[in-house]
Amino acid sequence: MGAALSISTVDALARAIKNKVRRRWLTAPHHGTADWSGLPEDLLLTVMAELDVPSIIRSGAVCTSWHHAYETFRRLQLPSPKQAPCLFYACDEYGPNNTALYCPSTNATFRVPFQRPLEESRGFVSSCHGWVFSTDESGDPYLLNPITGSRAALPPFVTIYHGESRYDHDHKCALKARLENRSHNPMVTWAWHSGYIRVAISAATEIDACTVVIVHTPDEWRLSFARPGDKQWTLLPSDQGFIDVLYNDKDGLFYALGCDCSIYTIDLNGPLPMVTMIMCGVSSWGNPTQYLAFSPSGELQQVWRIWNCAHVPIKNMVDDGSVDFANEYDDGKFSELFEDDYKFTTAKLFIFKVDIGRQKLVELRDIGDHALFLGYNNVVYVSTKDFPAFKPNHAYLTDDRFECKPRLKEDLGIWNVKERNMQKLEDAWPCMYSWLDLPAPIWITPRF
Repeated sequence: MGAALSISTVDALARAIKNKVRRRWLTAPHHGTADWSGLPEDLLLTVMAELDVPSIIRSGAVCTSWHHAYETFRRLQLPSPKQAPCLFYACDEYGPNNTALYCPSTNATFRVPFQRPLEESRGFVSSCHGWVFSTDESGDPYLLNPITGSRAALPPFVTIYHGESRYDHDHKCALKARLENRSHNPMVTWAWHSGYIRVAISAATEIDACTVVIVHTPDEWRLSFARPGDKQWTLLPSDQGFIDVLYNDKDGLFYALGCDCSIYTIDLNGPLPMVTMIMCGVSSWGNPTQYLAFSPSGELQQVWRIWNCAHVPIKNMVDDGSVDFANEYDDGKFSELFEDDYKFTTAKLFIFKVDIGRQKLVELRDIGDHALFLGYNNVVYVSTKDFPAFKPNHAYLTDDRFECKPRLKEDLGIWNVKERNMQKLEDAWPCMYSWLDLPAPIWITPRF
């Protein structure tokens, strides 16, 4: 057979044999060795329904009969169990035409075909629902499913500006693009490096039916949306600057986080986009990287990642009376804790419940039996009971400081929410290959 059986595959086989075909196989003749290639297809499909996506793919490489079962599983679009995030990154071991997909839940690394960019300013922008948002050599964005190799083209980046001119906030005076001023001129290098800040994708079964919302620059971190196959991006009607966007499949709305930590809902289900503010701003401080999240129970949250270059306490970053902290903080200047301010690292991580009724943020010091995944991905919660490889009440971080793009590899770690300290990721998972600067490591939840 072509591939070794993983522990998770063997465990799933054992459960399937016990529950589905126990009597059939108890009466079968024994020959001293197990003939894995002779298992019936219905049993293999049952096994695959118990595996995570990477293990399903690995099972399809075992032998010819297993590959046929794998193709049937894909063709029938059979459901697979909940998936755990994996780390998608480049390494020397797999060469320039492949990337690594490390699965902490199974402690396995998979080779994924993906040609690494030669340009120093290109990398992965974001990931959501198993899709990676990236750019081609022209700076135009596309969606890639690294598991299946499927791609979906998105409108060119120049269509964000609808031609060579942009308009002021009153939409009266056109500002002509100037070649010498990058902020007014959409360039390929800009699109590679810093054009796209955050990405959210609606949870459609077929990728061609999804909606993609991006936070982009220049133009003060605005919001635009498009669908695969559209000719151009549509700018959303808001003068607010934004720093994050997230899709909620419970109500079919997008949620956007303003630069002042205000929150807006975006309804793209009708004939015209509707942008509605539901939470007022609480801070205009620019140091934290802020995220939107939905807790496992569906509560709206904000997560603040404060870097070591901050020079004021957290309590001085917010408006009076706008945040309920769990404790009084006297954290002083975070940068005093580090010898080198030029090496950006996470100094603090705060998780807040959004209390829309009181228009406040309420700090949480416990996320229970769950792990949180942050970086250039939509924030994901995972049950540590379902995936014991992850630590409860911890946040798993990849580096996503905007100013340091695209070389982001210094600040990958596991943040202890209760103890407020961080362990380096390479210390926690030493069996991983050493990652390269580019593309920067990113969390992805695999899917077909």
